[in-house]
Amino acid sequence: MFNNLKVHKVAAREEDNAGETHLVPHTSTTNILAIAVAGLGGFLFGYANNSISGTLAQTSFQAKFLTGSNANSIVDGILGGFLGGGLIGAVIQAPISRRYGRRAATGFAAIVLTVSAVLQAASYHIAMFIAFRIICGIGAGIVLTNVPVYMSEISPPHTRGMLVGSHAITIVYAYIFSSCMALGFHFIDRPYVWRLQFVMLTFVSILLLVSLPFIPESPRWLVEQERYEEAQKVLEKLHRGKNDTGAHLAKAEMVQIKAQVDAERSLPSGYIYIFKTPQLRKRAFCSILVWVMGQSTGILAIANLTPTLFGALGYSTVLQLGLSIVWTVCALIACFINAAIMDKVGRVKLLVIGGYLCSAALICEALLQKYYLGSENEAGLKAAVGMFFVFIIFYGATIDCAAYVYISEIWPTHLRSQGASIGLVSFFATSIAYNSPSSLAFATIGWKYYLVFVAVCITASTAILFYLPETAGLTLEEIGAEFGDHVEIQLRDIHFKEGKADEILEVEHVV
Repeated sequence: MFNNLKVHKVAAREEDNAGETHLVPHTSTTNILAIAVAGLGGFLFGYANNSISGTLAQTSFQAKFLTGSNANSIVDGILGGFLGGGLIGAVIQAPISRRYGRRAATGFAAIVLTVSAVLQAASYHIAMFIAFRIICGIGAGIVLTNVPVYMSEISPPHTRGMLVGSHAITIVYAYIFSSCMALGFHFIDRPYVWRLQFVMLTFVSILLLVSLPFIPESPRWLVEQERYEEAQKVLEKLHRGKNDTGAHLAKAEMVQIKAQVDAERSLPSGYIYIFKTPQLRKRAFCSILVWVMGQSTGILAIANLTPTLFGALGYSTVLQLGLSIVWTVCALIACFINAAIMDKVGRVKLLVIGGYLCSAALICEALLQKYYLGSENEAGLKAAVGMFFVFIIFYGATIDCAAYVYISEIWPTHLRSQGASIGLVSFFATSIAYNSPSSLAFATIGWKYYLVFVAVCITASTAILFYLPETAGLTLEEIGAEFGDHVEIQLRDIHFKEGKADEILEVEHVV
């Protein structure tokens, strides 16, 4: 156990001593399963967010709530209300997560989403629906912010990008599932059919809630609470493999985590401290920049309105919903590419490339809609539809996974929840700015609205290119050095003597 480990600091050596056991990076099956269960949180956010996309295309919903001249304003209120709730959720998750743990924060979010889903399904007036859509957004904001924090804290450094990137993949899976449900429900000719999306949302929320006891708490949070024995057991369970039966990686990581957390324990916390401290202020600006750029691609506005946008290009309701499914499948394939290459290519390169590529796709989309929207030019209209697919492939393969990974890994343990909140508040605030007027904007200025996205996206992508440090391949503790922090122990400097892994640990200090 951790209390039995003795740490000896020795001078740097050019060659390793004979008989040492080296730390071999590996990713255990247990670790992957824990990530998969936690991924239900991303799935829940995706379903909660995208359930409205198919609902808005349902004639039963339109007949009940969108028959007046203010229909576009109501749609904007529904979209903006959810995102406003998400912003609140992103803020309040930090104190919940820090005090009660990562699992507890996700559990609280699942309860909020369960209750709000039931009441959305039961809504009889548009005001009631919007009110519980806002509450649904609060739960979604908590889970969207907290899950990648948890994932980053249980993932080994060499595959952290791929594992935490699965958060975005599960969100896209939920988009596909939601779109399929919307298409299937379309063929049920009943006035209550629009409510079924939220019945399914209730089921998904309950599924996440009952799955949480089967995954461990974050070992870094446990160390913060001085629950060292529990943290050691969690790390050994997560990292033990056939090539590391002595759990050397787990023991080494435990030493590094405890040293770093102990060094940070006396430091202040809070948002004022973050913005007053240069290293932390840079992290905050990096987190904000990532999602200002990500949302300035217009991704959420386009994702929520894909059926409507396809309808504007002349497609029937069935084709609108069907094309939306194909669109999200393309997003899923692209996300797998993003997760697979992120640890090799790096986060920052992918974000910058993605920002420029998405901007180029939106410029093409704007031009196609300018000249062909409302015309009978079939080739031009098909090209406009095709450009939506090019856009989502660009976004999914470069930005979607990398953004969640980056903002969750750059913060020290005692500020990780608050740091993630800063990043996701940027996500929701930018989303509100773009989505709240999106239905009205597309109906009035049309293709010109894409140029608003392009102007901000190119500017933010250029700022990311010159401002953000790379984090790929580093442990969460070692990332601090990229922002000017002192790292207490480098994982590569930890060595075990053969046969004495439970007793002697050597830590080199490189001079």
